[in-house]
Amino acid sequence: AMLTASQSMSTFASRLWKRSVPDEAVIHLPCRIAYQMLESATGVIARKASCGDEALKMIATTVDTYASCLLNTVVAALVDLLHTYDHMAVLVAELCTLVKETPSNILATELLREIGRLDTEGCHTETGGKASGIKNVAPFISELAAVRPKVVLANISLLLPHLDAEPYVLRSAIVNSIGCILVRDDVFAEDNNNKKVAASAAQAEKDKDGDSSSSDDNGEQESKGERKAVVKANTRASLFDILCDRTCDITSFTRAAAIKVLNDLTEKSSLPLDRIMPVTAIAIDRLQDKTVMVRRYSMQLLTSLLENNPFMGMLNPEPYRDKITELEAYLKSNVPEEILKARDAALEETKNDEDGTMRELQEIESAALAAAIADAEAKRESEELSEAESQFLAKVRALKFASSALSFIELFENANASFQTMLLSSNSSDVTEALRFFVRAKNFGLPCAVTGTKRSLALMWSNEVSIQDEVLRAFIEVFVAEPGSEGKELLPENQIAQNFLDLVGEATVSELASIEEALGRLVKKEIIPPEVFSILWQMASQAEGKLRASAMLVISMAASADPKIVDSAYRLQNLYDAGLGDYTEEHRDWKTARSAACALQRVARAKVDPSSAKYIILDLITERLVAVARGDWCQDESEADTNEWFCAAEQAINAIFTISPSPEKVAIEILLGHQAGIFGSPENPCNSANSLRLSRFFFVLGHIALKLLIYTEVLSSSVRRANAAKTVKKQESASGPKSSEDDAESKEDDEEEDAIEAELGIAAQAEAETERKVAEISENEIVGRGVISLFTPMLLRVVANEEGNYSSPTLMLSATLALCKCMCVSKSFCEKHLPLLFSVLAKAPNDDQDLRANIVVALGDLAFRFPNEVEPYTPKIYACLRDKSTRVRRHTLMVLTHLILNDMVKVKGQVCEIALCLQDQESGIRDMARLLFHELSKRTNSPIYNLLPDIVSQLSQLGLKQEIFREIMMFLLSFIKKERQNEMLLEKLIQRFPKCTAINQKADLAYCIAQLKINDKCVKCLNDTFKLYKDALFDEDVLKNFMSVVSKAKKNSKLETKDTIQELEDKLNENAAAGLENVKANKKAQRAKARAAKRVAHKKKVQEWEGESEGEEDKQSEAEMEDEADEENVSDNIQLPADGEGTKRRSGRSSRSRAVVA
Repeated sequence: AMLTASQSMSTFASRLWKRSVPDEAVIHLPCRIAYQMLESATGVIARKASCGDEALKMIATTVDTYASCLLNTVVAALVDLLHTYDHMAVLVAELCTLVKETPSNILATELLREIGRLDTEGCHTETGGKASGIKNVAPFISELAAVRPKVVLANISLLLPHLDAEPYVLRSAIVNSIGCILVRDDVFAEDNNNKKVAASAAQAEKDKDGDSSSSDDNGEQESKGERKAVVKANTRASLFDILCDRTCDITSFTRAAAIKVLNDLTEKSSLPLDRIMPVTAIAIDRLQDKTVMVRRYSMQLLTSLLENNPFMGMLNPEPYRDKITELEAYLKSNVPEEILKARDAALEETKNDEDGTMRELQEIESAALAAAIADAEAKRESEELSEAESQFLAKVRALKFASSALSFIELFENANASFQTMLLSSNSSDVTEALRFFVRAKNFGLPCAVTGTKRSLALMWSNEVSIQDEVLRAFIEVFVAEPGSEGKELLPENQIAQNFLDLVGEATVSELASIEEALGRLVKKEIIPPEVFSILWQMASQAEGKLRASAMLVISMAASADPKIVDSAYRLQNLYDAGLGDYTEEHRDWKTARSAACALQRVARAKVDPSSAKYIILDLITERLVAVARGDWCQDESEADTNEWFCAAEQAINAIFTISPSPEKVAIEILLGHQAGIFGSPENPCNSANSLRLSRFFFVLGHIALKLLIYTEVLSSSVRRANAAKTVKKQESASGPKSSEDDAESKEDDEEEDAIEAELGIAAQAEAETERKVAEISENEIVGRGVISLFTPMLLRVVANEEGNYSSPTLMLSATLALCKCMCVSKSFCEKHLPLLFSVLAKAPNDDQDLRANIVVALGDLAFRFPNEVEPYTPKIYACLRDKSTRVRRHTLMVLTHLILNDMVKVKGQVCEIALCLQDQESGIRDMARLLFHELSKRTNSPIYNLLPDIVSQLSQLGLKQEIFREIMMFLLSFIKKERQNEMLLEKLIQRFPKCTAINQKADLAYCIAQLKINDKCVKCLNDTFKLYKDALFDEDVLKNFMSVVSKAKKNSKLETKDTIQELEDKLNENAAAGLENVKANKKAQRAKARAAKRVAHKKKVQEWEGESEGEEDKQSEAEMEDEADEENVSDNIQLPADGEGTKRRSGRSSRSRAVVA
């Protein structure tokens, strides 16, 4: 009814009002009712119920008809509604679309003008920049820009001042509105271009008709159109500049909004070509942002830039580099004649100049090429170009295109470190976006995608299932599925096999473990077609070199998830021929042998059955594995050959202990074969041994000892499982149905037997006896009384190397590793030879970092197995953190991290050494130390809190640089979050002030106190213990830290503690001033004392000089007195001089004598 009334008043306005002057109270009545209806239109259903659409039409009709008298009233009411209700932004924006656009949308304009007048100074930072009214008004700007971008663009000058306002919601809304304008502005530009084309066509027809009078007018119109186009281009450029500036906004929400807008523009192909490079650089820079949301949108923007790049196709840089070289060569050979003459003249002059350098010649060539390119571009719009000039210009354009593409690629390549940092982020969103980016980059052929994809495979071991699934999805999309098919369409089988071979071909050991995990999951899910493995078997049999080994390695990885791939007589025969056959022996292909041995470890242990084909082929395979383990194919003159053999021999021995029915006998055969090869037979013994043969023997000796220990434990577990199965079977048979009297009698007998066994504890005793026998075997038999014990004295002699007879690094590495493995077997053997191992570690040459690194890793294993025996040597392990070698330090920290986190080593005062690793030169060591402290901080017993006082004390005594000490303590103190811990730590730190011997130590303590969270109890403690640290307040650094504590306390203090804080502040200032005066007085006194001491020393020295001169004068005066006495006898008229004159003469002599001495 009210809508009809408003429409009627609009239609019959001239009839209703005298002299067409309406009654505002009457015509505004529908609007008032509409306002009330809109207040309750909070959703779709509520909007229908409250007739929201009709309410909007009522207001629009009134504004269209009575804008001259009611516009200000309506605008004020709508602004008030926007301030009050958060759902009004969409409704008011829709209302602006219902108002007539001729000559302009006056309602939208007035609303924007009112928003531009908003006072934002009342929105303080305490409210997060979101005052309730402005938070509701801000969405209206972006909503209006989405439906009426021209109106917002025309009035954008009213909104831009708010970019400096404090409410971030207002800044974000303006950024979003700019995005809407730029997206729609491209459409308008196309319309304008169409109008220009039509106008030029009409002008051409008029020219044909000879209408010369209208040509001038059309020329003016064209010039106006060109000016408008220039203004429009400048406006768009300014808006893009604003967007780019807002990516560095102080608030993360606005930064994220700006990057999201740039992403939308990229996806909708609205990003100009000249903005692609700057926007890419901005997105890469924002990957370092501290906010997850900004980093996520930045990765999405980079992905969109890749997918919508103007160089569509493969982004491999090598073709572009070759193309640039080719084009530059062509352009240099076709330079215009005048430029060519100038270039030749400059080159000739430079060559004749003695000071001319090659760099100057290159600069001349580059300048000539740049001049030729500039000349060609100047002639670009000319219609009279020769064929040569046109071709030259085409080559210039191609060069610019290739150079731009290469610059675009290099931006991504240079940001590879940032991309990989995203993979290591603790936030799953960062990891997910980085993985998706690498998938897209791999599809476009970016080189950084290969390294990034390999690095991402390590995330297969993540604790979060979502990250594991995302890594697996990325693995499928990159190596298994068609690009862009999201894993639904697989690549051809040949391509999948080739991808796997390329992947494992250049992978490291850690990457191979991750690849194996990913392949295993794909095999279990049956995603990889069986034909792929048939192709791999064919490659392993027919290919040569590295490809053969890679194919065998992929097969072994897949067999870890599905043993059927290799566990059959036919496949074992293929493995024997391909991995251990004549080709492997002839070419000494240790990589293929190693891969074949890895595949054999997925095969079940063979049962002795001479009639079984599988047993026969496994027996043949075992013989070949023995030959590999003995090193029968090795060259004794080639150290590189032996180094490659080590990995193959290790896996061969592992395979023997997996498939052989009696591996201990095979192991003895291997050892005796090595003995015969090194020392000869009893009939023909050898007096000397080849160092490489001896290295191979020690390696096999240690590894067999370790595998025998594992084999013994496996047998023990099998016995326990068999006993458990027997017990379960008895219980099942006892609980089953019995139908005859015999069954009842047997049941009674079994129950009676079980009761007797339970009473006597026979079962438990048998299990304990089994464990005792296993312990006896591992402790005494393997390295104590077995075959291995025959060679341990020789091993110990080589490791000790007391006479220095063994100089081969390979031999020392192999012998030391064998000793460590033997020590892992027996506790007594370990305890006996630990001093030898640490002496070798201490005496190892500085350049032999491999030996020290291996010993450190072995010590970690020994500490895990025998912690009580290794515990006294723990400080020596910590000392390796100060080793000069980065590798040794990294291995040591890794070992200590595992031991500490598994509670195998107690965290004591030596943890200070780990704290120093926080400032190590190697980033990997720093990150590992941070990880250790992060994990320690999660424990309930608060180890970091308990260790901090000792860490502070030890670090302050090491004489570290102030910035290093404070960076370490800032990191460690960030883990102290509980109030009680802050209070106790504050008290402990204050108690250490009297024990400090230097002012810099007190300054360090004051800095640590300043990093703590201060509460009322802390203030009271500082006030009560003031006398302990007041003597240090004269130091500016100490005073500054305590004053920062006071400022912290003021922010979080309660009303009753303000007096205490003020008292503390007054005492600090008073004692600081007094202490400073005392220090000045002490310095002045010390300077006066030094001057006095200097004067005393000088006086003493002068007196010594005077004493010497007076002795000489006394002798002279005695001679003079004798002469004078003789003279008196001659003449009584001669008188002696007065005392004063004599004194003056003596002093004159003494002064002259001092001058001579001086």
